[in-house]
Amino acid sequence: MQRHSPLMTLRDLAQDAAKKAAVQLAQIRQSHQQMEQQLAALMDYQDEYRTRLNTTLSGGISSSMWQNYQQFMKTLEMAIEQHKLQLNQWKKRLEQAISQWQEKQQRLNAFDTLQQRAEHNLKLHQNRMEQKQMDEYAQRGAQRRMKQ
Repeated sequence: MQRHSPLMTLRDLAQDAAKKAAVQLAQIRQSHQQMEQQLAALMDYQDEYRTRLNTTLSGGISSSMWQNYQQFMKTLEMAIEQHKLQLNQWKKRLEQAISQWQEKQQRLNAFDTLQQRAEHNLKLHQNRMEQKQMDEYAQRGAQRRMKQ
């Protein structure tokens, strides 16, 4: 099949689009994983801080220290909630990127299938032409022998 056919051009464009979608998917997946890790770290820090406070509370603390703790925990909880919202946004972006990648991959597969069919049809056509030429050659040879 000729290298610069319109079908090959479309297939090459589809392949480029699929590669770009795969790169974008990898970047979004990495960012999503980083957000998950950051959220886990914040939650671990919150647990550690609570554990430390429980240990400190058994010995008693001042009211100002208690207020500082409450304010810090409130701020930490707000940060965790904000991070959860961001993580949900990244999850939606990830789902969209997966969907786009699948769409681009399906398009590429469709062009691959069309290209294979076109190559198969071209080979069939070439084989028929060869067979026709061979039949004509054999027929001429038979006619020459009959004339002799």
